[in-house]
Amino acid sequence: MVEDPSLYKAHDMPVTLPQALSAPTPRQNPPASVDKFYRPSEPILVRSPFGLAAKGAKGYEDKLVKGLIKQQFQDKTDIDYDVIDFIQHVWKFKPGDIPYSSYELDRANCHSYAKLEYERIDGISYQEITGERACCSAFENIIRGVCHELTPAIPFDEREFPLVFSFLHDRTPKGDYAKFKPDFGYAPAVELNEHTWAHWGAYGELKKKRATPNIGPTTRIVITKTRIERLVKEWELRQQPGKGKEKGSLSSSSTSNHATPSSVTSPTTQSRKRKAKGPAEPCVSKRTKTSHGTRKTVDLTGNEVQSAKYANELLSHGIRNYATGFLVEETSMSLWYVDRMGLVKSRSFDIFRNPQLFLLVIAALHFANRAQLGMNPLIEFPANVFQSYDSAVLRLPRAVDHTKEPVEELSFGLRITKAKPLVVAYGALGRGTTIVPIKAQGRAKELFGSENLVAKMSWQPINREDTEDQLIRVIRRKLGKRKKTRRYLKHIVDLKCSLDLTDAELNLPRASMMLPEAYEPRLFRVLILREYLPLEYVRSLDDFQRVFIDAVKGESLIFPPCLFAYNIFAIAHHKVYEIVGVLHCDISAGNVVFYRDDVGHAIGVLADWDLAAYKLDLDDVEKWMRLVEAHYMRRASENSESQDTDLPEGDPPPSNNPAKKGPRYRTGTGPFMALDLLDGLPIFHGYRHDLESFFYLLCYFCGTFNPPKPSESKGTFRFLAGWENGNLSAVAKAKMNFLLKRKDNPEDELNMFDSLFKDTHDVYRPLVIKWIQPLYKLFKIVPKVSTDVSLTIVSILEEREAGSVRKERQLAKKLKKQCEDADKYLTYEKFIEVLL
Repeated sequence: MVEDPSLYKAHDMPVTLPQALSAPTPRQNPPASVDKFYRPSEPILVRSPFGLAAKGAKGYEDKLVKGLIKQQFQDKTDIDYDVIDFIQHVWKFKPGDIPYSSYELDRANCHSYAKLEYERIDGISYQEITGERACCSAFENIIRGVCHELTPAIPFDEREFPLVFSFLHDRTPKGDYAKFKPDFGYAPAVELNEHTWAHWGAYGELKKKRATPNIGPTTRIVITKTRIERLVKEWELRQQPGKGKEKGSLSSSSTSNHATPSSVTSPTTQSRKRKAKGPAEPCVSKRTKTSHGTRKTVDLTGNEVQSAKYANELLSHGIRNYATGFLVEETSMSLWYVDRMGLVKSRSFDIFRNPQLFLLVIAALHFANRAQLGMNPLIEFPANVFQSYDSAVLRLPRAVDHTKEPVEELSFGLRITKAKPLVVAYGALGRGTTIVPIKAQGRAKELFGSENLVAKMSWQPINREDTEDQLIRVIRRKLGKRKKTRRYLKHIVDLKCSLDLTDAELNLPRASMMLPEAYEPRLFRVLILREYLPLEYVRSLDDFQRVFIDAVKGESLIFPPCLFAYNIFAIAHHKVYEIVGVLHCDISAGNVVFYRDDVGHAIGVLADWDLAAYKLDLDDVEKWMRLVEAHYMRRASENSESQDTDLPEGDPPPSNNPAKKGPRYRTGTGPFMALDLLDGLPIFHGYRHDLESFFYLLCYFCGTFNPPKPSESKGTFRFLAGWENGNLSAVAKAKMNFLLKRKDNPEDELNMFDSLFKDTHDVYRPLVIKWIQPLYKLFKIVPKVSTDVSLTIVSILEEREAGSVRKERQLAKKLKKQCEDADKYLTYEKFIEVLL
């Protein structure tokens, strides 16, 4: 029981702010409408490298996500970035932007934070809280108190993007993927059980296990006007060419958690006496490259993985370019920035030894707008409150239409609903593909009409020669040249226009942070496309029949419901390969879509040409050897470290060689990838590999699809263990067992083949007999081909290491013949013959 409750009185909050649930005053009890334990509603069915967030499941396994985080960021991390520079470049906030005043961290809450003991007044009695939870409650009130002092500069209701800093009290933010529980969130003023990842501006994580000495109940932590002026002068000095940090710099970092803060004194201590003793902050030398971050291969600690995990989750929701947050360990704070190219972590500083930096962080987040918190600046909102995308507008400053003609200033209204949700690829790094339902407005409507559209936003490798929009234009132009092939255009995505923006044009922090060049530099691409429906929306026998009739050139055959993938395969995919010479290279359930014509018939379309490439001849020895050489160099640099984790959307595995700039050879989406490609060996993606992917797609669909009920508009896919795994080696093993009909358990009556189709819906069971079993006999050769090819390539690499040029050439000829023989066996004609 505290002797003087008035010592624990926090600053009064603005009436427009929700009160902190943990604030130690009687009037800050939890609102009656807030549930003590938030139970999220039934999650949406979502697919990703980690499988299915299904009803009743816990979402992604935490260990899988942490494994992905550690593996992805290990060679894409810049550490020790200067704190002031971080705040300036990321949140666009400078020391001079702090409203000139004196600030004091709330004494009672600082003491509670220091001793890990918190007492909350509940009107009549006290509630004693200890440990990390007590620190979180106190930390929330410290920040809210400072925010209250900052608010008069720009009133809460007048801020461009007003956010509230909140301790979540173990609530789980709503989202499509994991059910993680970060400690803090910067979010719109909503009740705790209404928090969503998509609407957050930033996150915070706190780890504290030890008491902090020298912070007593009467200790004052003051940031005077003088200290702020010194911070401003230091920053101004650093902006001059050739100037660096001076001795006694206020932005100097300290990771010491137990030293007496220079700005922490008893109530009787005067600032004049502190000045006489000289600055207590550690001195640093002039600014070096380290102040701009140091690139290194890192093994993130457990706390760091936790922080990166929340940044990863933020970038998996909403329309974002980057995610930011902070990590506090004991009293040491570090700032975090993650974009599609990597992670930047600031130096750590002690929030009590350097409270002026703590104030700078709080002010930067307090006044930040949407773009400064990582949300895409091309999206405009009608009001400053962001809790939905209602009435939001996508504005493109310029674009190039389907004929490559430039167009200016196009606008599209966002049409995100429960039936047409925003779709964001899981994971922070890589392309980060986001699909946004839209409708053209103004001039865009004059150009593209009033049909439903989508904006496909992604971060593409900057050095990729054949971009998706270029390939789509080439395919549509060549197919449209002749009347005979023009009819195939309806099976190719309809591109309206496209736009590329560099990181500098988007004002991405990385563009100005003076970091080492990104491992894989990327640019932002927007494609405006006709809206298509995914496989889950196929709803009738008629849909499948008509698509199949298209596939067999108009013959009036009646078959059980069949995948319209074969419409696309027979007409679009093969014709594009035959006429244009382009391979899709990423056949998957997500890339096979459709639309309905004027009379409601389903028309299949092959979408997502991100990984498409021109076909390569096996006789092109020069390109083949370049591929082997690149693989050899990576293999030598990896030092036997495993690199078989599948990244979201087919992105290449990372490399430990930061000097290697270009993207790795890309293969596809794990569950549908050909067995040859799952080992990451230097194999050219051939036609037979796409053929094999179509076979896996058919098996996947028949084995896992549940058709929609009469009252539903879409069906669902079940999770397919083994195939949906973040580890490509595990996927390869599962497919090998499937193709060989092996038994995992000798006592199991079902082999891998029968296990896949044991729960097949009755509507699709005939397909297993009529199509899958005959095709299975055709593809049984794949394990042998894959094994032989892999062994030959390994032998080539070994001979290269040994310097045996003659043996290497002999093996190369052997490899060429193995691939040619496989191509002759697995053909389009044999595949279609089975279907007919």
